[in-house]
Amino acid sequence: VPVPPGARDLAEAGLFSSLQPENLRAKRAVANHSDVADDPTYALLFDPQTAGGLLAALPADAAPAAVARLKDAGYAAAAVVGVVTAAQDPLVFPARLTVLNTQGTTS
Repeated sequence: VPVPPGARDLAEAGLFSSLQPENLRAKRAVANHSDVADDPTYALLFDPQTAGGLLAALPADAAPAAVARLKDAGYAAAAVVGVVTAAQDPLVFPARLTVLNTQGTTS
């Protein structure tokens, strides 16, 4: 996840905005939260200063074209940052989240 300079350092130090804990309630939508919770970048997904308006969900096959269009529009940091997959039963909540590193692979 592209983050502003210093944001990862602050996250690693446990410093977040006052609204981050409230946003963190959304972790219930991530079945494997405990698998990715230690990654400071993941924690930033719930911080309103770094998460608001930065994430979009769309079909995986549409992602490369969407990222290319965003980059063409001047958003150089546009990237696929994760994959949401259904639990074994597609009607089951919550989904699983795979956080990708800067090379587009799981870390």
